[in-house]
Amino acid sequence: MRLYQLLLLWLLAGAVVIMAGCTKLEKPEVLPVNFETATYMNPLPALEEEWVDYGNGDPFVLRHNGQYYLYVSTKDHRTGIKAWTSDNLLDWRYVGLVADDHETTGAYAPEVVYWNGKFYMYTSPAGNGHYVYESHSPEGPFQKVTDNLGMSIDGSVFIDDDGSWYFTHAGTTGIVGVPMSSPTEFGLGQVIEGTFLGHWTEGSMIIKRNGLYYMTLTGNHVFSKGYRIHYAVSDQSPLGPYRMPQHNPIAISTEGDFYGLGHSSTVLGPDLDSYYLVYHNLLGRSAEGPPVRAMNIDRLVFNGSKMDLLGPTNVDQPAPRMPELASHLNKQVDEQLWRSERGEQGGKIVSVKETAPFFTAEYNFALEDLSEKGWLQFIFNYKGPDQYDAVMLLPHEHKLKVIRFMNGAETELAAQDFLPGMDLSALHTLRLVQHEHALQLYWDGLEQLKLAASGSGGAIGYRYEQLTPTLQYTAFSNTAAGSSDYDALKPIPGTIEAVHYLQGENRGFYTSNKNEHAPIRMADGITIQETGQGDYALLLQDSRDWVRYGINAAESGEYAVSIMSNLAHSEAELELIVDDEHSSRYKLERSAQNKHDEAVAWEKSRLGTIKLEQGYHTITVRAIKGSVLWSNMRFDAVDSSSFHIENLLESSTSEDVHGDWSFNEGWYSSSNEQQDVKLYGGSTRWSDYSIETKVRLGDDASGNAGILLRVTNESDFPHQVADALSGYYVAITPTKLELYKLNYDSVMLHAAKIKLPAGGDISLKVEAVAETITVYVAGEKVLSYTDPYAFMVGKVGLRSQFARSIALTDLSIKSLN
Repeated sequence: MRLYQLLLLWLLAGAVVIMAGCTKLEKPEVLPVNFETATYMNPLPALEEEWVDYGNGDPFVLRHNGQYYLYVSTKDHRTGIKAWTSDNLLDWRYVGLVADDHETTGAYAPEVVYWNGKFYMYTSPAGNGHYVYESHSPEGPFQKVTDNLGMSIDGSVFIDDDGSWYFTHAGTTGIVGVPMSSPTEFGLGQVIEGTFLGHWTEGSMIIKRNGLYYMTLTGNHVFSKGYRIHYAVSDQSPLGPYRMPQHNPIAISTEGDFYGLGHSSTVLGPDLDSYYLVYHNLLGRSAEGPPVRAMNIDRLVFNGSKMDLLGPTNVDQPAPRMPELASHLNKQVDEQLWRSERGEQGGKIVSVKETAPFFTAEYNFALEDLSEKGWLQFIFNYKGPDQYDAVMLLPHEHKLKVIRFMNGAETELAAQDFLPGMDLSALHTLRLVQHEHALQLYWDGLEQLKLAASGSGGAIGYRYEQLTPTLQYTAFSNTAAGSSDYDALKPIPGTIEAVHYLQGENRGFYTSNKNEHAPIRMADGITIQETGQGDYALLLQDSRDWVRYGINAAESGEYAVSIMSNLAHSEAELELIVDDEHSSRYKLERSAQNKHDEAVAWEKSRLGTIKLEQGYHTITVRAIKGSVLWSNMRFDAVDSSSFHIENLLESSTSEDVHGDWSFNEGWYSSSNEQQDVKLYGGSTRWSDYSIETKVRLGDDASGNAGILLRVTNESDFPHQVADALSGYYVAITPTKLELYKLNYDSVMLHAAKIKLPAGGDISLKVEAVAETITVYVAGEKVLSYTDPYAFMVGKVGLRSQFARSIALTDLSIKSLN
């Protein structure tokens, strides 16, 4: 070969290497996602026969035998408790008055619990102590079975897995917990640690999930726009102590005509796996004085110990998903859905449809004509008469057994005595949850057994001998242990949990190097780690790997994207792909303040903005440089247009003025030094900006005044916490400057000593850029703070907090895009 040919080949080889290094990353090959579904919108339509000029306050929903039953507060000075029923949480049929004696006049917040054949209702008519009512039907009639028990409003009952009962109710210093010795007997109540919302706290309810107790609770006043729902978690007891996670409140809205959200109940969804929060919003005040309210539902999701609301929403959302199979077998049996056999001693009925390997199944039943040798099997993983699993109920042994029947041989996998005192002639519910970690068995909602799961799915059904069962609502869904959270469309604005990517390889995820040791979603092979804060995070470390999410954008426009991450390296680059077509890349690096601070492992960082059209979309996320360990991603609606506004507060409306202000020759000050007053302006869609004002101190100046920024969810009402907003406050006094984070409470983030002369006009400037806030006094930088859990958007304003002789000028604000 000639020399020039060798040289040409060498050059071509080099060119190939150079081109390979610059090759553009191809978009992931993905399977299509179908989002066609029925929808609903909050608030729900007015109910048939609801209380006129009062609506549906304090809604409580009971799920029983595949049906939902709704009970709401009774209008003041009216008698009787109304109820409605539904099979899908959306379409409600009026039942009638389920109780109508004199004591139900103005019955507040009725809640109903089913136990061993009886329904127990708890209500505090007109707030004057609680009564217990009893019935054999959720549709009543309920009869009063106790005298006035005292205790404050909003009573709620929780039954733990061992059958012990607990009662919670509202209180001035937190939710009060009361042990119960029976459905009608109450012990001594005490305030539960970790359940105080800074003022009057009410509307509590407890659920248990994966060994943790979750309490939802509401503060502070029903007529406040800032009425809101928080949640708290305990790993010890229904009576606490509880901790209140960082991302609270989970339901709040003070903008427009959708506000005053509160007093919730939590209920299992129709798919047997999801949970829904049912709550009310305030419409106004009735002609007679009581509040007028409407009902809402929104989806709850879980990530480890973290509970979050996909909402609150006020635009079209996907309707609750129904199970794959559901039948009331006490009615006519559909032969297209079930195969049944009957003999002299017993019978069998199994479904035509089969479950997936992971599923939830529910069996509702009652027993009659019990013989000493009678038994009932709840069949699952059924592949044929010689291959199935079952939970076997042995009435006379008071025992439940999990058995496997294979090739004519029966093997006992586990056994458990069922709770004492069970009346088997009453309706009971057995729920089976088979997932990647375990098979869990629930009796009337209480977990009784947990063992290793090894089934591969199959039909469900019943088999019985020498007894007569009444078989009622029976269903299964191919979701288990919260897997329905993955395909739930995430509302935007809102937060996406990293581990809630869509199900299915090449549909919801792809990984080139499977990890077999993930704590959840093990079969997917995605690297998932605990964050140390109770939730899980996802690691993206190869440009070929991706995860994909379904979202529902409330409106067309621009959204700011921020991410909670723990970077293994100092920087990385992420790609977001919308609908498998539109790609955007974002740089991600640790803040300068936290880069070398090992105590701050996790921080919230601004990525950039993304444009979305209203409606359903997919968003695919992958790391194209470096590796990214991230737990969640937040999308906020923003207006990124440039602006520079002088005298911003001149355009404030009466709704923006909270408290009494004086305006004198261009200076704002409080009219009363005994007040905490606030004045707002601008837009909740503003993100990065600088704010300037001047401060003037008198000789006897005291208290503090300053600038509010990144403010959302502000509320003005006398009976609530003082710091009724989400945002930041830069407070100035004669001797110091302080930065507070406000979220219906107050936490000082940073402080600096200063000395301001009396009588002079001192310039005060605040810059908010991404997660960092910087403050300048008289042109000199005094304070800079990067918040690892930053608020990223919001309006601005002035505050004067019990201040004397401190005045500020109007605000000049300039965008920093």
